Amino acid sequence: MKLFHFTIPISVICWALAAHAQLPITETTNPSGIQTSKSGNNQDAKVLMDAVRQVSELGESDPQYASALYNLAGIYRRQHSYAEAESVYKRALAVSEKVHGAKHEETATLLNELALLFQEQAKFSDARALLQRALAIREQAFGPDHPLTATVLNNLASVYNSQGQYSEAEALYKRALTIWENLEPEKLNLAATLDNLASVEEDLGEYSQAEEHFRRALAVRQKIVGPNDTGVATILNNFGMYYNEQARYSEAEPLLRGALAIWEEGLGPEHPNVAAALCNISVAWRHQGKYSEAANALQRSLAIWTKAYGPEHPNIASAFNNLGLLQKTLRNYPEAESDFQRALAVWEKTFGPEHPVGANILSNVALLRKDEGKFLEAENLLERAITIRQKFFGTEHLTVAVTLNNLAEVYSSEGKHKEAESSYLRALAMYEKNLGPEHPVVATVLYNLATGRMRAGKYEASEQDLRRALAIREKQFGPGHPDLAPLLSNLAGVEQMQHKYADAELLYKRSLAIWNKAGLTKSLDFGQTMQNFGNLYLEERKYDQAGPLFAEALTIKENSLGEQSPDLAHVLTLLAEADIFRGYYSEAEPFCQRALGILEKSSPPDYASLIYAMKAYAVVLAKTQRQAQAELLETKAMVYAAKMKNKSKNDTREMSP
Repeated sequence: MKLFHFTIPISVICWALAAHAQLPITETTNPSGIQTSKSGNNQDAKVLMDAVRQVSELGESDPQYASALYNLAGIYRRQHSYAEAESVYKRALAVSEKVHGAKHEETATLLNELALLFQEQAKFSDARALLQRALAIREQAFGPDHPLTATVLNNLASVYNSQGQYSEAEALYKRALTIWENLEPEKLNLAATLDNLASVEEDLGEYSQAEEHFRRALAVRQKIVGPNDTGVATILNNFGMYYNEQARYSEAEPLLRGALAIWEEGLGPEHPNVAAALCNISVAWRHQGKYSEAANALQRSLAIWTKAYGPEHPNIASAFNNLGLLQKTLRNYPEAESDFQRALAVWEKTFGPEHPVGANILSNVALLRKDEGKFLEAENLLERAITIRQKFFGTEHLTVAVTLNNLAEVYSSEGKHKEAESSYLRALAMYEKNLGPEHPVVATVLYNLATGRMRAGKYEASEQDLRRALAIREKQFGPGHPDLAPLLSNLAGVEQMQHKYADAELLYKRSLAIWNKAGLTKSLDFGQTMQNFGNLYLEERKYDQAGPLFAEALTIKENSLGEQSPDLAHVLTLLAEADIFRGYYSEAEPFCQRALGILEKSSPPDYASLIYAMKAYAVVLAKTQRQAQAELLETKAMVYAAKMKNKSKNDTREMSP
């Protein structure tokens, strides 16, 4: 029997694209100076409603009436009873306008609070109008440099940021910053605004400024209140999430651990802030390949939040969403489906089915459907997500571009290469228009476009996209940044497809060196690069060098995915090939048997992988004088090839108009 190389396609490393969000900052003042209750339970609501009825007998001009309304609205808001909160805030606002006038400070405070309520519900245009009105009142009443003016500037900037108007948000934050800089007693507010400004600068790609402002916010806060203050933990948490977004997970982890330790010590191990830190640190651990640690952190955060808020709080949805992403990474699709659906149910019950964050979860479910091969369902979910985001943000907002990117990924996976390229290019144009041609997120879309073109066989175009993306990332972050590793890995794959083996080898080695230095050697992406590099050595007939790479890739995948994952079959077959070409037939046989054992149990059947594994085993059998068994396997492989061909025809018919 002729010995040949069973080509298994190079697996590309997909890069997720996420929209950034920023939480608004609530103003703490109360119209009549009365402290608002913090518990927000039903008993408090009953007490306050009784108080409203009692003071209403005194007339709307009594200051206690407005205070009771304000407090009641705050409780409804913390319970996420938004319709009731809006109704009460509007009653309080009407009372204030009637008693004090439309330009009174108390009216401005209520406008601010109602705006923050609208922002939570993604009613950004309504929130912006109210905050602009509150700003005008405070500028007239107190002047442009007053702390109360700075508070509204900060909140208005947050709304602009939510709408993707980053330059406008940056200008407002800087104006607020100037006010705080000149007010010695307000240094804590200075730290808060520095923290917010840094987040916007991150969105604008102004990374050196963002990092400087995070560091300064931390220094200002620590100087005033000491290193163990819970507010210091907040900045550590936000700074850590910044590093997460930069793929600098080894730098993110100690900051997030610091926030976790401060909150545990200062607030107790079951405080909701502890759950937030655990949820955020799980992101770093997931990307570092520390999958069990990430799962434990998320389970603990779920337990804390459930005890504190009950099972239907939005934070519960966040934890389930992160659990779903972890399970998706580990190819545990039924578990991921369950987690995403629980997250979606909680979010839709709280905010309704048309909220933009719900669209984020829909996108995650869609990408899960894509991984499961349920492409039509994935397309429908993403179309729904696009509709929701366009309704809230308009057709040119970056969150719409995120969804277009995800839709393109679905098209690419199902072989709709023309549609994929069109969607990628639309997303790319929106990012270039909003953020400029050298923003790192532009590099991400270029990377994904290149991946789609690689699947379509457009290797030269794919190489050009990857090299442009690489140049952007190197300019922004330097030549050793972890974000470069998947870029270099896929560029190596493109070079390999074009038989530029020497160039591909150098790129694989550089990619692996970066991952090693960043401590990301447990991640599945690292394992996939090891596998692809081994495949290159097979093509170059460097069989002794290929085998150890496949063995290490197998270990990484086994540790992360378990010993029966279908993903192991590819690398097992490649391990067998490396042994076959060296004449180690007895060593190759158990790899072939194990690969077939996994693939024959997997559903739906992966015909292509079955055929490759059967052909490899047939070679082993023929070379060890078991010709009849070899011929039987070759016949079975032919049957599977026919089934695969028929399936492809049926899929084509289903996609036809």
